[in-house]
This record gives sequence, structure tokens and C-alpha cells, in this order.
Amino acid sequence: MWKQKIGISLDNNYSLPTTEVVRIIAAAGFDAISPVWAENEPLDNIISAARSSGMIIQSLHAPFGKSNLMWDGDSEKSRQAKSELLSALEDCHRFDIPLLVMHTWIGFDYSFGETKYGFENYGEIIDKAEKYGIKIAFENTEGEEYLFALEEHFSDCENVGFCWDSGHEMCYNHSDDLLAKLGDRLLITHLNDNLGISRYDGKTFWTDDLHLLPYDGIADWDYNIDRLKKAKELDILNFELSIESKPNRH
Repeated sequence: MWKQKIGISLDNNYSLPTTEVVRIIAAAGFDAISPVWAENEPLDNIISAARSSGMIIQSLHAPFGKSNLMWDGDSEKSRQAKSELLSALEDCHRFDIPLLVMHTWIGFDYSFGETKYGFENYGEIIDKAEKYGIKIAFENTEGEEYLFALEEHFSDCENVGFCWDSGHEMCYNHSDDLLAKLGDRLLITHLNDNLGISRYDGKTFWTDDLHLLPYDGIADWDYNIDRLKKAKELDILNFELSIESKPNRH
């Protein structure tokens, strides 16, 4: 375990230029980064700074603000969502990034319904990713029914797998053991902690997703580590952590 490579996810909202943050991360001893894709945020300098520091680019995180539209029967709405994901995929190809992380849904008030359009839209991206030699990791968020539907539908696709977010599991998925269900398809981790579901009625909300350091929340890390050991082994364990807390939280 002492030889385990460690990675960390990046965003574009630091008080310092992201390229400088990359160099700080490298100096701290991390082996890899996973940037987030955003329109009008070129990756060139971030990728260059990481590779010149000897770091691995483990994955790219796709945009997720339109994830629910991937399931929409309105072709114009789904086209907008799909266009963003295809742009992120093209950057994976351009920068030789082997893995693209995607959300399968966004929004807490929903009813799980028609899957046909989602399978078609995500299928187009998966097919193109396969041609590029890029893997797709679907992440657990709210709307886990959509995650399970995609993982089952594309279970025969060797380039499709699972991104396990330990914090999302606690607050968005009500601590359902997703590694027991999808651990054999694990491609990347988003390791983080939180304080569970804060509302007395048990409903989840985005401000519960604190992305704290492990052991700064209430997660049972002996339990998490035991489950990770039973899942597909990864060369790099990736952390997804926040610098600032959510509104009206700690």
C-alpha cells in the first residue's frame, strides 16, 4: 500500500492560476491530477504544467449541468448536453487522457422514466470513445437509477465503468453500498468525506456534499478501505476535495 499512487481532482476556481496550483500539488507529492473540462477554459497550460512536473493526467471530468437532458426526447435539448460531452471527449483524445468521468443525472426532484433516449445519446459518446481508446466512467450522484441503467445497458462495453464518489454515496445515495454492486467495474475514485444527510426528513441536498478530507467527516474509513480492497484494483487512488465549504455549512 505504501507504493500506492495518489491523485487529486482539480477545478478552475482557485485564487491562484491553476497552473501554479498544479506545481504546488506536484511538490506536495501527488502523482496525478484529474482536471475538469469547462468551456472557454483551455486545458493546454494545465496539461503542460502537470506533465512537465512528472505528473500523470488520470482523467478529465466532463461537464454535468445538462446531464438530465441526455434522457430528454427533445432532440434539441439533448443535442446541447451531448455537444458538451463530445467536446470533453475530443479534448481527452487531443491531450491523450485515457478516461472521461461523466454524471448520469442532475436534480433531486425526478421520477425515473424513459431510458431509450439516454441509451442512444450516451451510446454515441461511448462508441466514439471506444474508437479513440478512451474509457468512460459513470459517477454515482443523485438519480442513481440512471447510473444503474447505464451500467447494465453497456455492461458488455469494455470501455465503460464506474467512478465511485465516497461522499456522494453517503449523502446522495443514502449509504447504499455501490462498491458491492459496481466495484468490479471501478475505473477511478473520488475519495472524500462529509457529515451525511442534514435534513430531518432524510431528503438529500447539494449542500450535504461537502467533499471534506477523509476522517474530517463521519465516514467509516475502515469500512471503505475494506470495500475498496474487494473492488477492482486501481493504480491511482484519486481524491476530490473542496477548499471552501457549502453555503451555511461549516
